[in-house]
Parts: sequence; C-alpha cells; structure tokens
Amino acid sequence: MEHEGFIVPPPGLIPDTVEAPPRPAPAVAPASFPTFAPVSAPAPPPDPVVPADEAAPHGPWVLALDDGQRFQVGGSLVLGRDPAPVPVRQHATLVPVVDPAKSVSKTHAIVDLEGAELSITDLHSTNGVLVTDAHGAEHDLDPGERVVLSPGDKVELGTFAVRVERA
Repeated sequence: MEHEGFIVPPPGLIPDTVEAPPRPAPAVAPASFPTFAPVSAPAPPPDPVVPADEAAPHGPWVLALDDGQRFQVGGSLVLGRDPAPVPVRQHATLVPVVDPAKSVSKTHAIVDLEGAELSITDLHSTNGVLVTDAHGAEHDLDPGERVVLSPGDKVELGTFAVRVERA
C-alpha cells in the first residue's frame, strides 16, 4: 500500500479546482396573478318556510295561572304554595299560588328565562310537573328535569294549571 494510514477518496470525488464557478440560474418566467371580476349584490334571503300566521310571536313571555295571576317573565320564578329561595337561583322571584286542592308543593318548580328560551324544572315536587304542548303531546318531568317551553304549552303543577303565552 502506498498511502498507509491515510484514507484516499475515490477518483472524481474531489473537483479539479478548489472553487468551481457557480452554475447560471435557470430562467424563470415572471409570476402571474389571477384577475378578479366585480361581484354582484347578494341575492335576497328566501321566503320563510313557516307561514307568518304560524310563526312564533316575539313578545315577552307570560304565565297565566289557574288562580287568576298573570306574570310577565323577566328572569327566574319559583312557583309553589309557599315557595322558598332556591340555592342555585338566590335572586329568583317567589310566586305563591293559591291551590285549594293542595296538589302544589311548597316549592314546586322553577321557571327560567335565558335569552329567548323559557324553561321549567321540577324541584323534586310531590305531585310532579306535566307539560302538554299545543299539539297535545305530554311530557311528565322527572324530579330535577328541565324542559324548554313553547307558546301554547300547558304546565300542570300537580293539578294546578299554568298556561305559557307570548304577549
């Protein structure tokens, strides 16, 4: 071996000159950008699917109670024969109802208005809460269950009726 102790690169690996001249850059066509045409005005919205006479009214929510009371709902209402404040809704309005049949619990249910949605929750009442919609479908709430109300619904607290309306 003639180069003992040295590693010799294979032929052609090392260029003949130390600094080879740079290769010329290939020619590139100038960039082209898309052109945009003006947009016409948007189309008007389609007609509503629900006829106007069937559309839900947008006035305030009103509860009409069997004992003659009417309440415009502006927040949370606790309904019962002698309602007590509810820990989760300390600032709820207490609404005592006159129920000669005594089917309404002392603190029976809470009605909540959140945004435009009205709901009722059974507060573990003795005789339950039954919601009947405008088409006659019934929903018997489980203790602690919440259901969203619609205009025309009838709510029964025991045997005491409450009608849900929009003013």
